[in-house]
Amino acid sequence: MSDPERIVLGRFNLEHRRIEVYQLAGGSTTSVRLRRIAPEPAVDLGYINRIGSPFSRLHLYRAEWSPALRRVAKEQAAAIWHHAARHETEIDG
Repeated sequence: MSDPERIVLGRFNLEHRRIEVYQLAGGSTTSVRLRRIAPEPAVDLGYINRIGSPFSRLHLYRAEWSPALRRVAKEQAAAIWHHAARHETEIDG
């Protein structure tokens, strides 16, 4: 069985990291996943569920980020999600 298709919504920089925001085809439309694409190797960082609601939450797998970095990552990912929902286009921030 193959992995579900990744639908890339956009990318942003967070300090030295380049992060990709994506969803899985057929998955929840109110969650996004975060993947560090640079520096290599690419690695899944975590996800945000209930995005777009006041109850959204960032879940990180391994990254130990300060509260400020967590907030910026969540805000950037949410902005990309909102843009994609309105325009159905990928953004590169």
